[in-house]
Amino acid sequence: MRLPKMRHGCLIDEKDRKKKREIHPEGAKMMKLFRAPLSGLFAILLLFILLITSFELVCYSDPGYYRAEFEKYDVAGEMEYYRGESISLDSLSQVIRQTMLYLRGRRGNLIVETEINGKMQEFYQPEEKSHMADVRRLFLRALVLRGMAILSCLAILGSLILFEPERAVWDLSRSFTLLCLLLLLLSLAIGALMLCDFTKYFTLFHELFFPQGNWSFDPRESRMIVMLPENFFLDTALRVLLCFFAFLLLLLLPSVRYLLWKRGNHKAPPS
Repeated sequence: MRLPKMRHGCLIDEKDRKKKREIHPEGAKMMKLFRAPLSGLFAILLLFILLITSFELVCYSDPGYYRAEFEKYDVAGEMEYYRGESISLDSLSQVIRQTMLYLRGRRGNLIVETEINGKMQEFYQPEEKSHMADVRRLFLRALVLRGMAILSCLAILGSLILFEPERAVWDLSRSFTLLCLLLLLLSLAIGALMLCDFTKYFTLFHELFFPQGNWSFDPRESRMIVMLPENFFLDTALRVLLCFFAFLLLLLLPSVRYLLWKRGNHKAPPS
């Protein structure tokens, strides 16, 4: 019986290796054609996943964040000033806790009663409920899209590894690194603009995602806008960006290190 060649203590069958390379030749050609677009799409979807996850973590991982913001902006005092109503920090915390459950789809309605002026009253008005229903739809759709993005990333990753395992990591690392660097520069520019005039871009965001116009409220008539002032959203946006950048760095550093290592050892695959 003829044995395959032996090298360094391992059996190597050259014919088998050639056969493996020739599996699905048409598929390999197609994959070579779409390799760069798929790698770029993978990077974009991954960034979207990280952004939505950052938003979710900031909004739901620290229950004490909202109470700290209420204290920072003296929401109880502002409620007294604008509406002449007495409401405790505990009551405000209970309202926002139920609100966040509603936005995540874990509560069926926004009928939230709390103690105001010593009596149990419903906190939200119909116009406020309408706006929060729109916010809920937007957030739940974002979560669904994140799930679809995760499945798409897994499919792209599997396809690249199946047809071109030797360069899958290289292509994905390079696409992710380039897109991250571009995004970091863009984010710095957008962040600078937002810090200069957050109100302008906050308004633009609402006009884009809530075109029905049910998002503008008078603090003398709306408890919700007093509880959640504009500066609260600025603080939250900054926390989301910081969390997002932390995720980027966790993935970007090993990605860059891998690319540099491949370049330094002259192992970078040809384009």
